[in-house]
Amino acid sequence: MSNLLTGGELRAREHHRIEDDARAAGPLHDATRPDGVRVKVVTVGLELARKLLADRRLSKDSDALQKEIKRQLAELGSTQSELAGLFGPSMLNSDNPKHARLRALAVKAFNAAAVQRLAPRIEEITAELIGRLPVGVEVDLVEALAVPMPLHVIGEVLGVPERDRARVRALIQTMMSMDPEVSQPASDALGGYFHALLTGAELDEGSLFGSLVAADDDGDRLTHDELMAMAFLLVVAGHETTAGLITNVVHDALDNGLWEKAAADPGLVPVLVEETLRHNSPVRNSTHRITTEALEIDGVEVPENTLLLINLGAAGRCPVAHEDAARYRVDRAT
Repeated sequence: MSNLLTGGELRAREHHRIEDDARAAGPLHDATRPDGVRVKVVTVGLELARKLLADRRLSKDSDALQKEIKRQLAELGSTQSELAGLFGPSMLNSDNPKHARLRALAVKAFNAAAVQRLAPRIEEITAELIGRLPVGVEVDLVEALAVPMPLHVIGEVLGVPERDRARVRALIQTMMSMDPEVSQPASDALGGYFHALLTGAELDEGSLFGSLVAADDDGDRLTHDELMAMAFLLVVAGHETTAGLITNVVHDALDNGLWEKAAADPGLVPVLVEETLRHNSPVRNSTHRITTEALEIDGVEVPENTLLLINLGAAGRCPVAHEDAARYRVDRAT
């Protein structure tokens, strides 16, 4: 069931068919990542998926994840070293109380008020990119808007100089391919760039990166490794997820005859976003988790130290949780 992992070449309907068929077939499916690491993909209903995402027996701890992935890679004879980039000690790869500590430090630099202050600039960047689009001809929305918009916003917020953003984007795309031949060098290069940025004299103290370096919670500060992990999280995850959501919302609005309605009624846009997140999530699976003990998922035994990915598409289109779950609808009560 490797198509449950990535399959960027697949169309949305093919993703849906694969995920929905997998959910109907059973809760667990063996899969192999492009680098050879073995995982189990969990395809269950919405209620159980939510419980599993909060289950403390499914750990997100960076050290535990890296240990198991490195063990499998060693069995395969691989010498990959990119794990510190994708699986570093960030909020995404940590459990409480470590997660709470990292969150407290991040909030010192980036809170709701800070986000609100960014809104006018985000609107300016978006309007500028839209203003460049040609009229009356086909446009590659991904290349023209979905990718550059979050990249420019994140670049400005974090303090990535504009001259470096195209290079950062290229490195992210290469690293996310998970092809060991090219992803490891890209991850190493991106890590080197972040190190130079975070420790260099050019770091903008007013940027989010500058604020994270200076963040202090009663004498507690982020270590260099934690800063590096935070950089990967904010740039890579923030860029990829936002670009995917923009693309999917526009695709789904056009595919379901809702584009003109949304243009006439901007209040419909938040509803489109929520339904797209449910029906056609830009992130197919959760972050990696590892079982800290043997457990049972929907009647199936799962051994300790098993790598799990919880499929979000199958959960979002759960027929028990949602009436007419396979259809894209904007008249849902919830």
